[in-house]
Amino acid sequence: MKNFDEMQSIAYLGNEEISAYLDLIGDEEGARAFLGSSVRGQGLARMRGAPYAYTAHVYGFIPEGEAGAGKVPIVPAASVDADKSLIASRVKVTLDAFRVQEYPGLGLHTVLFDFQGRDQAGDELQDLQYASVLKANDHDNAAVSGVPIFTGLTVPADGLSFKARTITIRSSGDDTIINVLQSTAFKDGLKLLGHIQPALPQLVGLAGGITDNLLKRRWNQQVQCFDLGLDFGRSRTSARLRLGSYVVVQVADVSLWNWGNWFFDPSSMNIVDGNGTIAPHNIIIFAVKDSESQDARSGIREEGRRELQNIK
Repeated sequence: MKNFDEMQSIAYLGNEEISAYLDLIGDEEGARAFLGSSVRGQGLARMRGAPYAYTAHVYGFIPEGEAGAGKVPIVPAASVDADKSLIASRVKVTLDAFRVQEYPGLGLHTVLFDFQGRDQAGDELQDLQYASVLKANDHDNAAVSGVPIFTGLTVPADGLSFKARTITIRSSGDDTIINVLQSTAFKDGLKLLGHIQPALPQLVGLAGGITDNLLKRRWNQQVQCFDLGLDFGRSRTSARLRLGSYVVVQVADVSLWNWGNWFFDPSSMNIVDGNGTIAPHNIIIFAVKDSESQDARSGIREEGRRELQNIK
């Protein structure tokens, strides 16, 4: 899995560079807030609390359970016990929540969500890629709930590895690409066989090429990027794999975050504190579930593949 580079995120730009980008996309007030400092990365960003200008991510875990109205505790992903019974089984990965606390620019944000995973079918590994376009305003959630990313994903003995990045799309010339990624051909995730699918390398290459092309446009900017490995070991410092939901929060400083202060509110699909106040951070929640899919086909259909191949 390549091209996932957190150093491409806006938080790694200097304040003058961030200011210039915000001015380019029409956020003059935001641009002025970043002027006057030569500090790299999070200098002024941390002082003014711009959530998109934080470089760190923390990972929490919500265990499976019956639906209810009460707040659910969240634990660090490194503190859960791995479920080794998942080895060689098939699981489903879904996007359950995507909250934009603040992204660069004004108005409705168009965000490319690019998610990669690794499947083991038989004795071979295959990289998988899912890309979708999400829309949300600041302080709001995108309209997603249990959206399939992968189904029938085979769990290898060493666990699974997931990478994700988000790109805010501000270029008006990218409508064709956006329309393809919003088409039915890209809304069902990837349905996987128990053996290598010859088309997958081609599909991964096409999806990766689209994302890289979008990132090259000066109007577009990567906002979040994380790499999360989930294994079956006993290390106290690594995240472990079991069925449940993983919460990814973009934060200013990992050392200042305490999962004991935060809960999941199933009624609003948000992360909240003890008083019910929504966490002021950009948040992604994805879940790992049992897969019941027996479909022997890819979720990217032939018409979607043809459209991709026509994009330059």
